[in-house]
Amino acid sequence: MRAYRLPAFGLDQLQRVDLPEPQPGSGEVLVKLEAASLNYRDLLMAQGGLYRDVKLPIIPVSDGAGTVLAVGDGVTRFKPGDRVTTVYKSRWIAGAIRPEWVGAEPGGPDDGVMRDLACFDAYALAHAPAHLNALQASTLPIAALTAWHALELAHVTSGQSVLVLGTGGVSLFALQFAKMRGARAIVLSSSDEKLERAKVLGADVGINYVRHPQWSPQVLEATGGRGADAVIETVGASTLRQSMDAVAMHGFIGLVGFMGGNEASLTLTQALLKRIHLQGISVAPLESHERMNAAVELTHLEPVIDRVYGFDQLRDAFGLMATGKHFGKIVIDFSK
Repeated sequence: MRAYRLPAFGLDQLQRVDLPEPQPGSGEVLVKLEAASLNYRDLLMAQGGLYRDVKLPIIPVSDGAGTVLAVGDGVTRFKPGDRVTTVYKSRWIAGAIRPEWVGAEPGGPDDGVMRDLACFDAYALAHAPAHLNALQASTLPIAALTAWHALELAHVTSGQSVLVLGTGGVSLFALQFAKMRGARAIVLSSSDEKLERAKVLGADVGINYVRHPQWSPQVLEATGGRGADAVIETVGASTLRQSMDAVAMHGFIGLVGFMGGNEASLTLTQALLKRIHLQGISVAPLESHERMNAAVELTHLEPVIDRVYGFDQLRDAFGLMATGKHFGKIVIDFSK
């Protein structure tokens, strides 16, 4: 079967290889993978910058979708023909995560989805929403679930406001889920064209941070001086101070990304006096994934896909992700 393997770090090290076809063991599910989607962590892993220890060689990319071909002994959650997606935190089923569950993640440290066939633990998969094809479903495990969980933790409800930074996968899912919950959505971008596209998705306010490098006053103006009830902080150190300025009293900041730096200084009196809830978020358990999928299916939400590449174009797909110019998700179609 076709697969990609990374024997050394660097995008130029990606190798197309042929591997033996796997067979499911007890408690496992054999999946024909049909699509994958890229996340920032996949780029970090391939470049050797992932925050977890990774043993090489490894099959890259965390998120995928496909069809069940066979199940091992004891599997009752799935049957042949079921359409499924991977689950990023593959041991985290419910409740609070435990130390012994950390690190069981496809695409690093565990092998990822860039292969035609793979065996997964039955609880490392979720049923795909019925209305989505494999390309669309592959976008859900990390980006969509991160956005969903952030808004759940923030208890966002109708009439509130949500600020999203940028127009990548997590940010656009946060925009869509905010509108699903009846909230107002404020979007930051360096591109007026992207802001117009975000408004088509339902964004109520667009702020160009190139034109307004000090954008927090614009957020305050857009919220009548109150500030955003929730901020989905996908950038990190370089924007955190302004996110704290822009959030409302008793507001929520979901720390999701660190593309803008990993170390930040905080003004503690501001956090104290505004009663800011600062929450680190690294995806969510299977129970949240299934709850999200049910909402996606009920509302017929459609993920935003920027570009689709063929299986042999993985390096090109990573190249686009490295530019940061995409709007929504970058997807690999295994049939192309």
